[in-house]
This record gives sequence, C-alpha cells and structure tokens, in this order.
Amino acid sequence: MARMSPEAIVDSLTARLPPRIPGESKPLLHIVTGDVNTAPAVMNGRDGKYATRPVALTVTDYRLVVLFFDERYEPMEIPIMAIEEVKEPKRSAYQHNTEEVAITTKLPWDVRLRFVEAQLVHEKTNAYRFYNLLSEMKRMYFVTHETAGGDVPLRRMFAFNHHKAYLEEHKEQDLTDGWGLFDVNAELNRQTGGGDDDALDPAAGKADAAAWEGMGVGANLRPWFRVAHIDKQDEGFSPTYPSRFVVPRNATDKLVREVASFRSRARVPLISYVSLRTGAVIARCSQPLPGLALNSRSQGDEVMCTSLMCQAYTREGTSIPSCFRDESDAPGEGAAAAAGKKKGMGNSPSSPTRPPPSLSGSGPPPSLSGGPPPTLSGGFSRNSSPSHAAEGKTQTSIYDARSQIAATANRGRGGGYESSKHYNCKLHFLCMENIHAVKSSWKKVKKCIEGYNNIHSAAKDAVPQAVGPNTGFQYEWEKTGWVLHVQRLLYGSLRIVEDVMAGVPCLVHCSDGWDRTSQLTSTAMLLLDPYYRSVEGFALLIEREWCVPGHKFAERSGHQVEGLLSRKQLFREGEGNELEDESSDKSGIAKHTKTGSGIEPSPVFLQWMDALFQLTRQFPTAFEFAPAMLEYIMVNVYSCRFGTFLCNFDKERIGEGVKEQTLSIWTELLRLSAEEKRTGAFKLVNQRYDASLTRVLRPTCNAKRMAVWESFYFRHDVERSRILSDPPPAPAAPSAAALQAKLAAAEKALREAQAKIAQLEGQQPKHADPNEDA
Repeated sequence: MARMSPEAIVDSLTARLPPRIPGESKPLLHIVTGDVNTAPAVMNGRDGKYATRPVALTVTDYRLVVLFFDERYEPMEIPIMAIEEVKEPKRSAYQHNTEEVAITTKLPWDVRLRFVEAQLVHEKTNAYRFYNLLSEMKRMYFVTHETAGGDVPLRRMFAFNHHKAYLEEHKEQDLTDGWGLFDVNAELNRQTGGGDDDALDPAAGKADAAAWEGMGVGANLRPWFRVAHIDKQDEGFSPTYPSRFVVPRNATDKLVREVASFRSRARVPLISYVSLRTGAVIARCSQPLPGLALNSRSQGDEVMCTSLMCQAYTREGTSIPSCFRDESDAPGEGAAAAAGKKKGMGNSPSSPTRPPPSLSGSGPPPSLSGGPPPTLSGGFSRNSSPSHAAEGKTQTSIYDARSQIAATANRGRGGGYESSKHYNCKLHFLCMENIHAVKSSWKKVKKCIEGYNNIHSAAKDAVPQAVGPNTGFQYEWEKTGWVLHVQRLLYGSLRIVEDVMAGVPCLVHCSDGWDRTSQLTSTAMLLLDPYYRSVEGFALLIEREWCVPGHKFAERSGHQVEGLLSRKQLFREGEGNELEDESSDKSGIAKHTKTGSGIEPSPVFLQWMDALFQLTRQFPTAFEFAPAMLEYIMVNVYSCRFGTFLCNFDKERIGEGVKEQTLSIWTELLRLSAEEKRTGAFKLVNQRYDASLTRVLRPTCNAKRMAVWESFYFRHDVERSRILSDPPPAPAAPSAAALQAKLAAAEKALREAQAKIAQLEGQQPKHADPNEDA
C-alpha cells in the first residue's frame, strides 16, 4: 500500500471494513487518512520497545474496529461492552506532537493507540474525540444497582436492537429457537433412555412385570428419576435455581424444600447427569451449613444425598433399601428419620416416598429375561456397583472444589463441608483456586501477552543463547499460574469421570455452586457423553450447566449486576458474601475485593474454555466444534450481542424480558454451523469430526501437554499475523529414485493381481458340451 495514493488508501481501507451486523448503527466516528505518517497507529509492546502499525479507526454503537493498513493483519474488532477501561489521552514520551490512548479490554488483547496531532489542543484532537465517545458509550451501557429498575439500562444493550433486525434479515430461513434448546424432561429421557415420566412410577402402583420388561442399567433408567417442580416464589427457595430440575424419584418436593434450608443460597442437590451405562449420577449443589463445630445436621439433607446412591435398579418389590431403614423402623420409615429421633436432631420430616424397585437385594436374579445379567461395556454388570450402593457397600463421592483449608475456614461463617460419618461418603478436596486467584492469574497472562506482542521481545526470545534460566516466554507463561488452574480443572473432572464409570455416584460443589461446580460438572459430562461433543449438544450443555443453574455471567463478565432484584431480595438475612469462598484467599479468610460498582468479575468461563481447547487439541476428531467456535462464544460472552449471557440467572432473564426480546447465541451458532456444512467452508465446525468416536475421553493433565491457546490469546500478535499471511511452501518435487520405486511397486501389484485372476479362472469347473458325443 506504500505505492498507492492517499485517496486510494482511504478507498481501500473503507472497502475492507467488516460488514455491519443486523441492528448495528452507521459509524459514529471514522478516523482514516491516506498518509501513513499521520495515521493513528497501534503500539505493541512495553518498556519503551514498541512496534507501531498504522490503522484506521471506526466506532459504531456495537464495536470498535481497528483496521490495519497492512492487509496481512486481521482487523481487530472489540465490542464496546468488552472494553473495561479507556484512559484519558496523554502526551507521548517517545515522539513529538503525539498523544496516546490506552484501552483495557476483557479480552486477551489490550490496545494502545498513538495519535499524531498537528496541534495538541484538548477536546479538539482526534485522541480526545475518540476517548470521549468511548467513555460516553461505556457510561450509557453500564448497569448498576442504582440505575436498575424503571427505565432499565439493560434495554440499552445492543442485544435488544440486534434481535428484531436479525429476525427480519433471516425471515426466509428456518431458524432454531436457541431459547428452547434445553428441555429438562427431554434431556432426562435422552440420558436415561426412557419416555413417559409417570408410566412406570412404582409409588403410583403401575410397576407390573410386563411394564418393567427392558428396564434397568444399560436399558432404561427413567423410572428412578423425576423432575421436581418448585415455585420460584417459595419462601426459602433459591431464586438462582430453575423451577424444574431432576432429583431421585424418592425425593419429594417437601424434602427438597427442607434441604434448601441447609444449603448455602438454598442451592439443593440436583442431578446433572445419569450414566445409562453404570447407573451412577453426577449431582451438583452448594456447600452445606454445618457450622463451626460441625454439630448442625439436617436429616433431610442426609437423606437427599444418600438417595443419590440408593437408585437400586430392579423390578423386584418396592421395599425401602437398607440404607433407608433399620430393624426398628416401621414400614416406610427411613433409618435417617429414626436416627434423627434418637439423637435429637429436631423435628424429622415425613418419610420419603418409597424408592423404585431394586436390581439387587433378595429375590430372583436381576436379569429381566430370566438369564444371567448381561455385562456392559467397561466390565460393569447390572448387579454390581448400584446394587452394592443400596446395601451400603458403596459410598457417594463428594467432590469439594475447594482446598480443605478454605472449606474449613468457611465453618467460621456458617458454611463448611459434609461429614463422612453422617453422609456415608468419601470426601475429595480438589484445591481449585477461587475467583480472585483466577482473576489475578489472568492479569498476569494479559501482561505476558502484551510483553511478547512486539518485534523486539519476539526476536530476543527466538535466540536460545540470549535466554537465561529465568527468562523467556515459557518461563513467564508458567509464572502466571494459568496452566495450573486449567490442569486442576481437568484433573478434577477426570476423577469424577472415573468414579461414574465405576458406578459411584458423585456430588460436586464449591461454596455457592455456580463457578467451579459448573466447570467440573460440564467438563465431566463432555468427557462421558459424546452427544455433548456435537455442536447442538455443546450448546445444550452450556445452557443446562451454566445458564440455567445460575452462573453469574453478568457479574463475572463485569458488565452488570442484578437488574430487578437487590441482594437483600435475593438471599435470606445473613446469607451474603460472607459465606462465599470465592471471596476469600488461599487461607479461606474473606477478602472483599469487589469493584467500585459492587460486582466481582472473574474469567471463570474463559478458564473453562481454555480447558476445552486443551481437549480439542488432545482429541482432534472427537469434537464437532472447532477452537474457532470457542473463540466466537468467548467474545460474545462480553459483547452483549446475545441475551444468553445477560443477567445472572433465569429469573432475572425472565423478569427483564431478555428471552422474549433478545436473540439466543445458539440460534446464530446453529445457523452458521449448518451453513458451513452445506458449503464446505469450515471454520467454526471441525472438518475432522468423527461422529463414530463415542468412547469416554480421558485427557492427559500433564503440564507438558498443556498448550498456549495461540489462535485466541495471540490473535493480533505481530509475528503470528505475518506467519499466517505467508503462503505455504510449495511441496518438493519427488526424486527420480522415488518415482522408480513407486513404479516398481505398482508393477509388482499388477503381476500379483493377474496371477490371482488366472488362479481363480483355473479353479472353475468345465461344463460338458451338449453337442459332444458321449
């Protein structure tokens, strides 16, 4: 472009602007010049070592577009809501008549811009025009407690403008409703291989022998589970939970309400996954509230957790397994209830309804056809672990994402962890760090990205002789601690997978059950179930394990707190952040390091996405989605283009009209995926995907297998853009010797084929000629 005229350069830059998306405004500010010497420039690097690249700048109501003069560099598109801070212009220390504007984003790349000005008069320079516009847009869009309610600024989010324009543009297409993608009943039926939820309800007296034919592990587990319907207005029940979720069949709504009083934020155990292969489940919840001395107990909570392993899958009888009763119990009364009366734990609730029939215990063999029980893949038979669980021979594995020190420190604030004695469980502490440690680590990652995104440091790091033992990119990257966070997440998920495959039910929680808990359950489900590795299944997984159970996307993304509800309305008296380990350091001591707006942002979801990138790299044909789809989702978590990641839980989304007035990201992703499959132009979809690969995935968690997510973290790196823009080397012409060897091999194969044909023809019987004399 150096040989082009200034007018041609301007025309070329304007033509290369990304097309506007539906609902996006025309440019509110467009700074472009054909003079390379006076054009704005991106400054990459630090410590006075910068690589500058001239750019054109465009600002709309949705994004900032940084368009490089050099066409080899991909345009930098930063959604307005992904901008964390814009610093006021300051005089450059490195060049006369220049001002610098630093932009901090929530994405991996920050931007430092240099403006060359004819005269440095405040409020009239391009730098100040640019700064004032971005600052005003940030103030207009940001939602706080004070501005929520009435004329809710949430409605100013771009997602509300995008919705109508998108539907109008694609009105001729058959679009998938992303908001209706997850249906709790349909997904439970898929996992358990079942159908009608009440067709085989043992408590309703419908379990005759003919109806139970074909039921059990490996066939149909639907009768042993039900969908609980809890009114969100119920006093004492968590507003952060969905009103419909899966629980064991014997857990009544009354029991669920009782358990809510003994769990932080009233987030009771709900079942996320049922393994049809082994019968084991993955359940999630928040921490219990046993108090400082661990002397506060809830008989209902113990019964609820015990019921996770009492899914005794047989058709013989409907008596309560031994883990629910003892010899002194009257028929239908659980052992836990009796224990509560004997030990004075307070008023015991009414006995739970009788659990479904059991595949174990006394009586005929569990085979539904009268023969020996079939063995399922993985060496698990129908009468192994689940049946042992019913007789108390198997314990539930409770995975606490925190360290034991942090979990113990929560006891001083009313929280804590389960007693292995009272819950008949095995406790596992996974030592995953809280949101503040993750946020601190991410800041170090961004500093590392910035420091190595320039020519000088890249050149230095490329010379081994110039790099000492404690210098260089690899050393700096390891020092961030980010890799360790990802390793612990994968390791914890793998342990859950191994337990489920062994038929051991797992209960997962952290402090409140909406950050690390979501990371662990969703990763384990992805490793276990090949459906979640498809594009549609992946979308459903995020919806059911992140959006529906109340991961605080708005708060963790740093762009909004609760819209219609204040914290006093959300939670009961005395149940504030003092119970959150997410707000404590390694020792468990509370550290309230909120932003001035009262929110606690942290890249928890990004950390999970990095773990998924590692999985796609270790299993390149197992996932239908490519890393580019992870990047697309991650950018739109912060962009506020879709309603999926607005607000903190479903009650807010419904109250704010988000589901009715905004677009779900899954509608667009499924449309784009279908288009790529139709045209063969793969980007978001993995072209190497093998749908027949249905085995359980067991990733390697070793640090040497952890790779840098270069395509996302270093998307706009100076060196990477040059490497990707260079044409691939032409393949070397084969040598004469190689051609002669191929020719000889082909001639040999031909001779062998001819000999085989001759042999087959010689073996055919000769038929007598009818005209020949006898």
